[in-house]
Amino acid sequence: MNIGTLATTLDGGVVGVVYPAVAEAFDADTSTVLWVNVAYWVTSIGLLMTLGWLGDVAGRRRVFIIGYLVSITGLLLSSASANIWQLIAFRVLQGVGSSMILSNLNALITAQFPPRERGRAMGFSGAVVGAGLTAGPVMGGILLDVLDWRALFYVQAPVGALGALLAWWLLPSDTPTGGRFKMDYLGAVVLFATMACFLLVVNQGGQLGYGSPPILALGAAGLGLTPVLIWTQRRAARPILDGALFRIRGYAAGLVVLVGHYLSHGPILLVAPFFFIDALGFSSSKMGLFVAGFFVGRTFLAPAAGWLSDRFGPRLFLIFGNGALMAALLWLSRLGAGADEPVIFSAMVLGGVGSAFFEPVVTSVIMGSAPLSRLGTASASVAMGRHIAFSVGVAITGAIFTARERLYLNEASPANEAVASAFGDAVLAGAAFAALAVAASFRAPAATWLGQAGPEPTIRRAADKGQK
Repeated sequence: MNIGTLATTLDGGVVGVVYPAVAEAFDADTSTVLWVNVAYWVTSIGLLMTLGWLGDVAGRRRVFIIGYLVSITGLLLSSASANIWQLIAFRVLQGVGSSMILSNLNALITAQFPPRERGRAMGFSGAVVGAGLTAGPVMGGILLDVLDWRALFYVQAPVGALGALLAWWLLPSDTPTGGRFKMDYLGAVVLFATMACFLLVVNQGGQLGYGSPPILALGAAGLGLTPVLIWTQRRAARPILDGALFRIRGYAAGLVVLVGHYLSHGPILLVAPFFFIDALGFSSSKMGLFVAGFFVGRTFLAPAAGWLSDRFGPRLFLIFGNGALMAALLWLSRLGAGADEPVIFSAMVLGGVGSAFFEPVVTSVIMGSAPLSRLGTASASVAMGRHIAFSVGVAITGAIFTARERLYLNEASPANEAVASAFGDAVLAGAAFAALAVAASFRAPAATWLGQAGPEPTIRRAADKGQK
């Protein structure tokens, strides 16, 4: 299962360095090449809830293994692409496989480990996330220098093959807990279309302009599809989006805290590189080292955080993790262009420590609160909440940074000081999101350990008897 975590996490960092090489190889413009990532991202996130639902009703182990195989196929075909459009299409296929893995990953961990060990298991998964985030860009750069851009795809295939083999060999067969249901294809299509519209608005709005015709059209389409989505879910015998889950305190509180936490990552994911390079004059490699300081703590601290939360309860660690992240962001916001490097790195590491103590614990809270028959749905909601919060946080802090930098430049500030001041303002917004996450953490369960305490949501009788 951790190989699945590594495979999906590593891909983002590895493929993130491929754009210039692909643009040169296919003589494509930058706006087209960016769809290599956008197509993958929208597909993998847009299908999460549907494929989590499918794991609940068809077997999570089965969907998980098929996800590996689909992802491997997408990687190999991507490496053999003859033009940019083939590469984008094969990345969509890889996104389907990635979504099948991600949507069932935490559900499988929750099902395999007893409640008193769940936090520790989630902690080891969080450690692998840290390793993947740290190693991905380094591995991608080395492969690009030593081989070529195609290697960035085909070298990942053996990792997926090993994961598929071990999942088939080691994971016990699971019996679907929710009975037999006919797939609601209309609901799945409408859900994906609605999600794709809103995801593209968030992802492309900064580049095209939120008032541009394509973004306005996508926003209108998403709003128009929303009532259709509600109608399809209300009529389904077993809806993909199950509102009954949000009546479970641990599940609802956990998702609110999770979204607030990851919204605060926007300044680190987008704005920090500008601060390090344009304000402080760092080289690209030195910038990467400082950004890695924010992620490396997960590798070493997440297992301990999960183990401790199993013994002492989750609430304290959620408050501490978000509080440490808020303190780190406030610290960073006060640093200017003349800040000492050890101080900057210490602030980055402190933020990473906060995330390391938060991530496995909140996942354990959410998964431990969901009924057994909805573990796939809960697992998908964790991944979706994280990715959407990342995207929205990046969009908000990016807009703040751009506007404030322009203001400081108009006030005749030196360019490096303008960047540093704008970075500080954007980081303050991240600190505000972290503060909201701290407040929401007080609503999290305080139990020493969590069982599958959530009630089984009522399954409605479908108007179409063939649905059940």
